[in-house]
Amino acid sequence: MKKSQKKEDIINTAEKLFYQHGFHAIGVKNILEQAGVATMTMYYHFKSKEDLIKEVLVQREKHYFQFLETKIDRGNDINQYVESIIKAHLDWIKTDDYNGCLFLRAKQEYEGVNDKISSVSREHKKRFLNKIENDLKLLHAEQSLSVQISIILEGITSMAQILELDKVKDTAIDLAKSIEVAE
Repeated sequence: MKKSQKKEDIINTAEKLFYQHGFHAIGVKNILEQAGVATMTMYYHFKSKEDLIKEVLVQREKHYFQFLETKIDRGNDINQYVESIIKAHLDWIKTDDYNGCLFLRAKQEYEGVNDKISSVSREHKKRFLNKIENDLKLLHAEQSLSVQISIILEGITSMAQILELDKVKDTAIDLAKSIEVAE
């Protein structure tokens, strides 16, 4: 079933604002004003701001995974795969006026406050790790590499906030080459 345009406007506006300013810094009123929708429309689609946050995170994961699918090279070579997932992750960062990981921010802001939101964040990281494991399985590579690859990607996420992206990319690819094993 297709989402209504107003619901999509709320989700997209909320994602942009949460990503720029954090979850607690943005109120429902800000979202509604920028999305150009009425309060009743918001509460027709979402029971609360927290439900909206969960939907934003679910949609963001969906878009991120779809983005990766268009970029990852699963050929028959583990080295190509690792380099392609690093480059894909960097491309995602470039397209998003990078401001860190929205999932980690949600976990930090809601850990101990709202278990459903922090759980969505934790589960995203687990699903991402499982995705890498499944890719490695298809390549007949050691699935234990998934944690190492994930750590490299999380390091990229962190370091892209303070270093030039080209330096982060080159360092990540060099690091990945040092962990790869023969097929």
